[in-house]
Amino acid sequence: MRKFLSFLFLGFLLSGCYQSSLTYVAPATGGLMQGKASQSLVSTSLSYAIKEKTGKTPLEHVFNENQIKSIESKKAKLNPCEKNLEFCSAIKARIEKTRTELLRNRVEKTRKQLQSLNPKKLVKLKK
Repeated sequence: MRKFLSFLFLGFLLSGCYQSSLTYVAPATGGLMQGKASQSLVSTSLSYAIKEKTGKTPLEHVFNENQIKSIESKKAKLNPCEKNLEFCSAIKARIEKTRTELLRNRVEKTRKQLQSLNPKKLVKLKK
């Protein structure tokens, strides 16, 4: 029984090593039936608890500093913002512009709906 519990805990602990930077997203098809969503939730929670307690992710406990630096440098090379700063700033500006336009359209639509209401149909609230 003791071995079973230790293997179960170790399985949850090690299955979340590669997920430390990912967000929890439940599987879209069939994953709930097989318990993959609950396993992902538990392993992500354990990884988060380990990071809070020790200051390191489970992956950092396994690898040494040189290996971690190598991984980080490879991630930086793959990052498009590191290669082309103008591209990323253009995308961010476009996203911000679209966000403000959507917000402005929503506000204008709500304002028109409020102006089109007949004041006689409005119910007055008692004080």
